[in-house]
Amino acid sequence: MSSGRIWSRSTQRLVHVVLATTLGVYLYSPLNEIASVELAVQALVFPSLVLSGLLIWNGHRLRARFR
Repeated sequence: MSSGRIWSRSTQRLVHVVLATTLGVYLYSPLNEIASVELAVQALVFPSLVLSGLLIWNGHRLRARFR
């Protein structure tokens, strides 16, 4: 399996949806009162969600530039 196939658009969407679901669960559940969960969301989930969204939005430009 080539690296292009691993990071296909459908895989990027799936990762983005999983991260968004994690953020939604954090926001609408009592988990936001736990300090370690709050730190994980602030340091890992939210930045990863932003980066995956940017990659989905402008990923074609990045791939074209690095070819």
